[in-house]
Amino acid sequence: MAVALLLSACGRDPKKTGRIYMPDMTYSNAFETYASGPEGVKNTAGNDLSARLPVAGTIPYNYIPHDSAIRHNPAFLMSYIIKNHYAHNDPAKWQEEFDRAGKEIKDPLEYSDENLKEGERLYTIDCVPCHGAKGDGAGQLVELPGGGDGPFTSRPPVYSARLPQETDGNIFYVVSYGKNMMGGYGYQLSVKERWQVIHYIKKLAGIKGDDTGAGAAKADAPAAPAKKKA
Repeated sequence: MAVALLLSACGRDPKKTGRIYMPDMTYSNAFETYASGPEGVKNTAGNDLSARLPVAGTIPYNYIPHDSAIRHNPAFLMSYIIKNHYAHNDPAKWQEEFDRAGKEIKDPLEYSDENLKEGERLYTIDCVPCHGAKGDGAGQLVELPGGGDGPFTSRPPVYSARLPQETDGNIFYVVSYGKNMMGGYGYQLSVKERWQVIHYIKKLAGIKGDDTGAGAAKADAPAAPAKKKA
């Protein structure tokens, strides 16, 4: 009899589920993400969405490195808390915030071959289509292989001409929030990844890390104290 009941729940139409014999499994009482909650229950934003936005200024757990050189240096730390201190969503304040970032934000990343290699990998994925493999603005979206114009007719500036005029903070701000036709990559790339890309594009521009002080270079280990003679 149990087999007969089980088979009766199965329909011949493959597009229909047949009889529902466990409605609690089919119709969940749990709230779906961003679905409306119980009627009459409002959140602080005045709606009844089940999901809530984080508190303004929230920093994800472990987002800031446990490196005292970064945590105790406001210029290095600013890369990780930039969203809480800059009005990047206000076009009227873009230039003002760009100039301020150039003065306040410093590169916290060590300048190394490892970071350059990773910066090159990320650059190839995210930047080459517009800026070109050499940083000359001849990406596939700007210049077609045959020499014609691509979909984007506004050519990005050549790195070797533009980057020497900007500070590390200026470049980080543009990579994070964009400029003109370029969108920001603050949501696609982590803080470390953005600085790795910056290291690489500065290399394309002919700017050496040692020349500009790029990166928080690790200090040499202190020499061991001399042993006293017995």
